[in-house]
Amino acid sequence: MAQKDRTDKVPLPAFFTNLYQIESRRFALWLPVCLGAGIWVYFTLDQEPSVAWAWIVAPPFVALASGAAWRIGWGMLVVCWIWLSAGIGFSAAMVSAHLAWAPAIGFPVGETVEGRVIALSRSASGAPRLLLDRVTVYGVEADETPARIRLTVLDPGSDPLPVPGQRIRVYASLMPTGRPVEPGAFDFSRRAYFERLGGVGISRGHVLVLPEDATAGLVDKVRMWVARVRDGLSRHLRDTLPGRQGAFAAAIIVGDRVDIQDTDAEALRASNLAHLLAISGLHMGILTGLVFTATRLLLALVPWTAYRWPTKKTAALVALFAGAGYLALSGATVATQRAFIMVAVAFIAVLLDRPAITLRALALAATIILLVRPISLLDAGFQMSFAATAALVAGYEEFRVRRKIQAPHRRFWGRAILKGVVIYFGGLVVSSLLAGLSTAPIAAYHFNRTAPYGLLANLQALPIMGFWIAPSACLAAVLAPFGLADPVLRVMGEGIDQVLAIAHWVGGLPGAVQSVHAAPGIVLGLIAIGGLWLFLWRGPWRFAGIAAASAALFLWQEAPPRPDVLIAPDGRLIGVMSSQGRVLDHGTAQSFAAKTWLRRDGDIADQAMAAMRPGLERTQDLMSAEFGAGWRLKVHWKRGVKADDLMRLCTEQTLLIVKHGPVVKGPCRYIGKADLARSGAIAVTNTHSGLRIDSVVDPSRNRLWTR
Repeated sequence: MAQKDRTDKVPLPAFFTNLYQIESRRFALWLPVCLGAGIWVYFTLDQEPSVAWAWIVAPPFVALASGAAWRIGWGMLVVCWIWLSAGIGFSAAMVSAHLAWAPAIGFPVGETVEGRVIALSRSASGAPRLLLDRVTVYGVEADETPARIRLTVLDPGSDPLPVPGQRIRVYASLMPTGRPVEPGAFDFSRRAYFERLGGVGISRGHVLVLPEDATAGLVDKVRMWVARVRDGLSRHLRDTLPGRQGAFAAAIIVGDRVDIQDTDAEALRASNLAHLLAISGLHMGILTGLVFTATRLLLALVPWTAYRWPTKKTAALVALFAGAGYLALSGATVATQRAFIMVAVAFIAVLLDRPAITLRALALAATIILLVRPISLLDAGFQMSFAATAALVAGYEEFRVRRKIQAPHRRFWGRAILKGVVIYFGGLVVSSLLAGLSTAPIAAYHFNRTAPYGLLANLQALPIMGFWIAPSACLAAVLAPFGLADPVLRVMGEGIDQVLAIAHWVGGLPGAVQSVHAAPGIVLGLIAIGGLWLFLWRGPWRFAGIAAASAALFLWQEAPPRPDVLIAPDGRLIGVMSSQGRVLDHGTAQSFAAKTWLRRDGDIADQAMAAMRPGLERTQDLMSAEFGAGWRLKVHWKRGVKADDLMRLCTEQTLLIVKHGPVVKGPCRYIGKADLARSGAIAVTNTHSGLRIDSVVDPSRNRLWTR
């Protein structure tokens, strides 16, 4: 007797019956969404939950395992599945946060430091920067020593920089990792916590290279060997190709972006081509796709292998190993790991005779990434890459032509070529539109800028990347063991010049960059839910996602005004909102904070321009400005000031900031030296109920990465 479908045991309304019939195969796609919801809840809490909260998954698991959820009804069944999935995400985030704990520098300290170099990069000013592990800080106890530190070498002199794997000793000034430059801005300390980065510092002295650690294990030796190969390949690319060609090649092949010129980087951002520099899904997809196609073609050309081997599966296996090699060679950054997981899921599906590119495969990749590294949910790269991929897969599912393409007759070969060209460029336009529309709101939310001509730039640059630069790089890799790679690399360099020329042309068009002001967090949530609702369902109700996205854009437009006054940590930079935009009290100090403030204001001016705006009145020891409705800012920075002099400044509707001086009490709102040191960055907003002062360091917020 055939087993009766369990869904018959629970009566359903007609609407839900129809929903189940149409969408039953799509329910699994919401698993990573529910996981992400639990992860998001964990990271938004003000207090660190106790480990006991990991048992949040027990009630829904018991209800599902015992069958109680089935007996109660469909509503309870859905609730239990969502609860279980979100609880697993919450628990995974909590476990990963506790596993990532490592000591951190709590206050500035100057000491001799030893450590092993594991990565090289450059700071914003171009100075060499070393990432060290196996750290020893003289004068600091072993159980208080950070697992990793990052040092900027300000004066390397004529000494060659150390290579990955070498152990060094240097005198350095260490400090804690930076906090946000304003409340609500990007929190570098949280990222540093999950990277086990316990401090940053600068060194002006001689870097002494020590003998290598003979006790290192096999895994460490292999990892350092790969790092040295990466460093050597990066140097070879920069030596072989002139100037910006070598810098671009090193960025897309081994992930080394240290020599990218500022003008090129800005042009790539303005033209929406900056994604070409980050080794992510595009690069991994092009490489593995080329390897898969070439391997399958070569196997098909040999009759013995064509008839005896499963050429498609063999090619998928070779492409999978090629992707793993590229992952190691490129430095295995988080974005590259994410891209490799997505590619691996696709090729494993080929090995299992399953469709390679489906929303189910994408959901599986997202589930793996969220369980292994829950913090990825908050990364702009994760959000944009999965948004673009989901839009592409869902879009081609919707518009796919379900018919077999017959091989054309020989005399119609010209028509077949024309048809292929039309299909390729038509697909390129559709793909660029889908990817651009799905990622533009996320990019605008995180980076406060849009590139209206991004489609124009991508339509020109992506064919060059796919048919010129990437094949040349793959051919150079094949010829490198025979010493024949350099001519091919020069051909690749010409393609790089073409891409950069496109970036500079598009980036120089009028209105190529549009700035937008910062949005509240609910905007990103509505955009995500709206997009997922549109992409993952199949029935007509999926178009409700457009309403959610539209509501997000409306809330963005109606977002609360930006703070009237922003104060950098220790008062080293102050910005006041005026009728012409934010005016800064310094043209060079705290450049990162200034850049972030202006960007989040939706202001395209640079720091020097903002410092020249009217609105600040300066005297020998006092700065003042009008802000809000009748409020006045007064900043006193002179040392040795008397309390009586400050009391005369402390009047009604006055925000008084004293960088050096005694504490005063009066009718003004007072912020002194101790407040500046304790609170970090401060935002001041004039509201209907009075002056609201928000600080980065919130005593009511206690998380692992804020302690």
